[in-house]
Amino acid sequence: MKRSIVSVVIAAAAGLLAYLLAQTPAQRAPGAAPAAGIAIRIQFGERQDREIDYSGSLTLTEGRVVELIPWRFFGDDQIQGSNAWKLTTRRANMENQPDQPRPLSTAGQNQNIVPKAIAAVIDAPGTAGVTVQTRRGTWQFRIGELAGGRTLIFEDGDVTVQAVPAPGRISPAVGATAPPDHDYPSLAIARDGSAWAAWQVYENGGDRVLAAHSTAEGWSAPEPLTAAGQDVFHTAIAEDARGRVWVVWSQRDGEAWDLVARIHDGRAWSAPRKLTSANPPNFFHKLARDRAGNLHLVWVGHQNGQSHVFWSKLTGDSWGAPQEISGASAWMPDAAADSHGDLYVAWDSYRTGNYDIFVRRVRADGTLDPIQQVTKSSRFQAHASVAVDASDRLWVAWDESGSNWGKDYARDDTWRGTTLYADRRPRVAVLDNGKWSEPADPMAALPRRYDRYVEGPQLTCDGAGRMWMALRVRTMTAMNRADFWANNGRWDMFLTAYEGDHWRAAAQLPKSSTRPDGPFQLVPAAAGVWAVWTDDNRLFPGAGGQPNRRRNEIEFARAEGGSPPPANVLANFAEGPANAAFIHPHEAADIQRARSYRAQNSGSEMRILRGDFHRHTEISPDGAGDGSLEDYFRYMIDAAGMDTGIVSDHNAGVDEYTWWRTEKAIDLFHIPGGFTPLFGYERSVPYPNGHRNVVFAQRGVHVLPISPQENQNTVNTGPILYPYLKQNRGICMLHSLATDQGSDYRDNDPEVEPLVEIYQGYHANYEYEGAPRAESADYNVQAHGAYRPAGFYWNALRKGYKLGTESSSDHISTHTSYTMIYTPSTVRRDIVESMRKRHAYGATDNIVLDVRARDRQGGERMMGDIFETAAPPTLHVRALGSSVIQSVEVIKDGKFVYKTEPNADTAEFDFTDTAQGAGESWYYVRVIQKDRNMAWSSPMWITRK
Repeated sequence: MKRSIVSVVIAAAAGLLAYLLAQTPAQRAPGAAPAAGIAIRIQFGERQDREIDYSGSLTLTEGRVVELIPWRFFGDDQIQGSNAWKLTTRRANMENQPDQPRPLSTAGQNQNIVPKAIAAVIDAPGTAGVTVQTRRGTWQFRIGELAGGRTLIFEDGDVTVQAVPAPGRISPAVGATAPPDHDYPSLAIARDGSAWAAWQVYENGGDRVLAAHSTAEGWSAPEPLTAAGQDVFHTAIAEDARGRVWVVWSQRDGEAWDLVARIHDGRAWSAPRKLTSANPPNFFHKLARDRAGNLHLVWVGHQNGQSHVFWSKLTGDSWGAPQEISGASAWMPDAAADSHGDLYVAWDSYRTGNYDIFVRRVRADGTLDPIQQVTKSSRFQAHASVAVDASDRLWVAWDESGSNWGKDYARDDTWRGTTLYADRRPRVAVLDNGKWSEPADPMAALPRRYDRYVEGPQLTCDGAGRMWMALRVRTMTAMNRADFWANNGRWDMFLTAYEGDHWRAAAQLPKSSTRPDGPFQLVPAAAGVWAVWTDDNRLFPGAGGQPNRRRNEIEFARAEGGSPPPANVLANFAEGPANAAFIHPHEAADIQRARSYRAQNSGSEMRILRGDFHRHTEISPDGAGDGSLEDYFRYMIDAAGMDTGIVSDHNAGVDEYTWWRTEKAIDLFHIPGGFTPLFGYERSVPYPNGHRNVVFAQRGVHVLPISPQENQNTVNTGPILYPYLKQNRGICMLHSLATDQGSDYRDNDPEVEPLVEIYQGYHANYEYEGAPRAESADYNVQAHGAYRPAGFYWNALRKGYKLGTESSSDHISTHTSYTMIYTPSTVRRDIVESMRKRHAYGATDNIVLDVRARDRQGGERMMGDIFETAAPPTLHVRALGSSVIQSVEVIKDGKFVYKTEPNADTAEFDFTDTAQGAGESWYYVRVIQKDRNMAWSSPMWITRK
């Protein structure tokens, strides 16, 4: 997955660029937006009770079949010609969400009948008859019978038929070995009826922004709005009151991310215009147009290390000064205007210690109403979307998860916190004359097998007054396990509309394979909606299949509303009980104590940075239960309040683009005065070579491939990995030590492998066999395969290795693993070099641990140092617990040589080793609290001479 592979597409990309630049606005006369297309989606195997051959064909009495789009085809399934298919429902590894999760101890995979589908894109009138002929039988109906979201059922419920919007490609097809990845689209419908789209494309090692519009023939060739090779994040597009089309994106310039725009005046695109120059990073931007044509821009910027929502209004040709409207810790705003020109802005915020939904009205004259808190429970409530209906009522949608999201969840402590991706469900509330009400539950619009992972709702109200909602759904993984771990995840987009007292059966959009945070936008039409999204073309892997490369393209569709909507029936809004108390009521104070702690070492003042260096996202093939990149940053910044860390997806994901997205996100969320993420990934080689997380201070290091010989342990990892790390000034850390992912310590180089993961929240303590919260010969934890006692930390120390300690999470686990780093600054290079010096310790909570000693010259030394003394070594130990400290112990050369039981939340003492003779010994300190939380200092290696 090296970036050098992009060289194969240079010639093709250069040809495309020449073509794009050769086009002029005169060659792209806008035309009306494409008409609504229809596809007949037939899903087979709904009952999942047996394998059935549903090979068949579809014919029309009028019109033609334009295209057959397969869904979940694997094995020998195939499309045959223009209107036929070969398809058998078969068993494969697949979860059924309503099923009870399987225990970890149960061997094997989840085997279920896999429902499959074809979507027949047709060009036919509503009066046309349809005949579907399969080996099971023949079914006939008229297209008009599918109007209004109606679903037809055949074969005793095993087959369903539904009309869905027909997708159309916007991004251009490029015949290249490694085609570019198109992503983050936005859509606007101009007053002349033309459709305009903007998006970003990754090619040749960088991003650029493209724009296109509808023509009489379809879509124009895209025009580049930026130079190639940029860092770009998200696009927004809208038409202003003067008929000009604005495209806004976030672009990195040095260390700052600012919003940049270009404007099309009907003839040509303007020069780029920078819209922000302060409060970086600036992103998560949305453009909203009120009914007078005025444009409003909302986005997230940062002040004093915290995120805020900003608002600006376009007046004539100038944007008003950015105005902060949200308070601190705000995410992902959305906005919509009513008929009076008042703008409603919604966002979610962690200001209350969990994510809640907030709304603020900006009146047409710029006056700000007070902030309203829509949700007040302890649940996770995020991703607000807003729309205003024909009666000027405000609709707000969001998704929910459980209480104490991102708090304590460890292998042996699974009941107190909600993992980052345990579940998601949509909610909707409606504000009318100061009172909140709600429509029917949107979950009723979805098949029951999609019961737990429905998220990212997006609302819009069409010209006929019908409220539409798009939803992102995890439609499968290959495993349904009690700890929420899952692999081979697939997500798809669904579209529904409110029909008076219920949401119509949600239509699954063809070619809408996506990720948990996949981009999607709805735009209202006179009687229906337009939609644009990113399709990543994930294929169903089949039984035992491997993850395939994701190829991102931009798709467009239009859905018709049908008959006028009935009057909406609403009930009183009620959140329902959520009685979970905060797990750590004093956490904010504990975090501040750690951040403000200072220690002196060799004349430098050292601070503590708290991090996690082993966390996954859905980018990992086995990360479908870990959530999105966005979830990662929400957790690190808010729920855990971390200061640093890496995204450690396996081998940096499945392709070059996922690595690019990850590294770009690391730079995007580098928040001045706040979060300082580092670059890295997990390099996954089985025992005895071992899995390692690699860490870099700089971006752009190519992923080091794993050869079959290294994977099969016929060659050692060290001679392959260590030179690579030295060349790139990186470090690595073994993890999952006493398991099939650990090592027997056949390799070590202290210059580039300074730390090991002594504790992992997803698994256990790896200190020594039988240690507190550790495995032993008669106690094994089912997580990482076989028990490998050679991997315990003490075995490495006994071999003379100079390895310090850190603690990190791995999959699923949250809020129980902390790498605490003593470092002189928050500069990335300083953080990595401090880790290289082993100035770090592992902990399971916000415990401050400071261990000092003096060398033979009288200089002060700290954990991780290697030095000499003339007198018996004296350790000065200071521990500040997050709860009552049960014991503090000093370990020397694998033996416990001192213990104190303070029964208080602090401990401070000196320990002098009067028994130390000539030679080197290693010493470290372990803290155990009464609540079972622990901390392990890195050792000191002290030689008495």
